[in-house]
Amino acid sequence: MEQETPTKLATLKELAEYLQISVNTVRTLIKQKEIPFVTIGGVYRFDLDEVRQSLNTKRSARSQTDDS
Repeated sequence: MEQETPTKLATLKELAEYLQISVNTVRTLIKQKEIPFVTIGGVYRFDLDEVRQSLNTKRSARSQTDDS
């Protein structure tokens, strides 16, 4: 039976640096439920692949509605 490799979860600061946005903007995205996250001990953690996929999906959906 194959075991999945655990995904490294990014911190709030790491995600902000990765997306090249401020920590406050990341907090806004969390409040608006624009990005997937988990809380561990009351601290936000993010799977970078899931965040990237989520933002790309939202961007694609927006561009399709803009083309209509």
